[in-house]
Amino acid sequence: MCKKAMYLIPFVLMFVVTGSVYAETYEWDNGGSSVLWNDPENWDPDGVPEAADTARVYLEDANCVIDASVAAECSTLYIGTGGKGPCYVDMIGGSLMLDGNLRVGEAGTSTGVLTLNGGTVNSTDGRLWVGTNGTGTLIINDGEMNIFDKIEIGKNANGLGTLIVNGGTVNFDGNGNSTDLEIGKYGTGIIHMSGGVINVEDYIKLGQESGSGTIYLYGGIINANNLRPVDQTAGTAFIDITEGTLILAGNRTEVVNAYINKGWIVGYDGLGIVEVTYTTETDQTTVTTSNLPPEQAQNPSPRHMSTADRTADGPILTWEPGIYAVSHDVYFGTDPNAVRDADTITTSAEFKGNQVLTSYDPGLLELGQTYYWRIDEVNETEPGSPWKGSVWEFTVADYISVDNFESYNDIAFGEEGSNLVYMTWVDGFENPTVNGATIGYVSGNSLETDNVHGGKQSVPLAYDNTTATYSEATVSIDALGIEKDWTKENLATLSVWFYGNPANPASEQMYVKLNDAEALYDGQLNLATWQEWSVNLADFNTDLNNIATMSIGFKKAGAIGNRGSILLDDIRLHVAGN
Repeated sequence: MCKKAMYLIPFVLMFVVTGSVYAETYEWDNGGSSVLWNDPENWDPDGVPEAADTARVYLEDANCVIDASVAAECSTLYIGTGGKGPCYVDMIGGSLMLDGNLRVGEAGTSTGVLTLNGGTVNSTDGRLWVGTNGTGTLIINDGEMNIFDKIEIGKNANGLGTLIVNGGTVNFDGNGNSTDLEIGKYGTGIIHMSGGVINVEDYIKLGQESGSGTIYLYGGIINANNLRPVDQTAGTAFIDITEGTLILAGNRTEVVNAYINKGWIVGYDGLGIVEVTYTTETDQTTVTTSNLPPEQAQNPSPRHMSTADRTADGPILTWEPGIYAVSHDVYFGTDPNAVRDADTITTSAEFKGNQVLTSYDPGLLELGQTYYWRIDEVNETEPGSPWKGSVWEFTVADYISVDNFESYNDIAFGEEGSNLVYMTWVDGFENPTVNGATIGYVSGNSLETDNVHGGKQSVPLAYDNTTATYSEATVSIDALGIEKDWTKENLATLSVWFYGNPANPASEQMYVKLNDAEALYDGQLNLATWQEWSVNLADFNTDLNNIATMSIGFKKAGAIGNRGSILLDDIRLHVAGN
């Protein structure tokens, strides 16, 4: 044997001996005779993950089950990664022990779902991530989850994380470096809670950077140390408490009231009353809500603390009457204290009169202005009359809504209430060899309701330039009922929100026309995301004092042309500087 071979043999033996202690990565392949975690043939390589191993469940539509017979363990568990999904892990008992992180919806375009219907999850040295870069959902109906470090829901920009708690308990035990509950740091994080308990050792952080964090506390209890202060929250924060309870350690009335004043904490979707109580005996601040008494006016529109579009006919104020009301005293103005204190006896500009109708037209409202209103319910035959209402508020958006596509419906033409989108926006459906555009779906409902930018509806716009010379849908400004003079109110920009289609070719180019003046879009039409296209009004070579028509269409590229489609929503006119 040569010297070189003699040196090699001990090295190989050493590698074999020491290699057995290295951690393994197990990937779920659903190859077993059952769906249980502890079936070795369900994993690649065959075997069951041990404490030091990484477990990855990302086989599309496969379901990994942990029941009372299973004591699962691993270091880190991935559910939904590698661009795969949906991937499922269901716990109906038993236990799951980790000494690392639990990641649900890890990578972009991945979808992971973890459901806890019983049993116990313990993380002794790691975090819980739900919707890191992909889409993650954690559903807790029963059982207990103990997390060593913090939980992050909707962590990164593309992350969408949802925590649904209907029962059970989630604990952050305080042993980690951080025990915050972070919801929507850069991405979108949502908690729906109808029962159970969440115990947070430290802060609740909603939308702390550029993300969106929302808690729907429709039941159950959240215990935490504090809320992240308003001035340290850069994103979007919102808590709707309806029959649930938020408890904070110490006297946190100042920060809670700051959230309330911002409209970040509401009750009953903005219709109820938020109640904040500090108890010295327990040194706790309790936040609950109550619904309005049935004698008072209910269900305001625009919603309390909302931003309302200024459209051709609105916003019109509407409400539902109290149970005894036969008429209504209307108060409206820009000073909340004056609206609160006004009455029918003292001369007041805020009192707008008594009326039978449950709607009030305040006239043309100022863009960007916040308004306050109150409805007192009146019935002279009842001893409690009038029933003084809550002061509601809304802010008019700092733009004019040209069309938000919310008013259209599928009532047949000629029938009462019909408002078909293709009767207002004229396309080329009747003459496709000339104009290849079709607005609205041609079968079923004409409007899109699942994928919208704002409100409840958007509209599809398809183009076919293979035979037509152009594809466009045109609307008369008179039909929209808005002002034709676009030089007023310091208007400066037209914006169009659209959602691209990955199947769209790169060649066709979208345009918008005012009268006959055209502006071209130089971006991509194949991105499956909502994009805002903004055009300076000054770039249109037309008379801005008299805008008669607007068209949105697609130029034919080359001699052959192409087909494609987009979704349209929220066409707006913005004032300078916005």
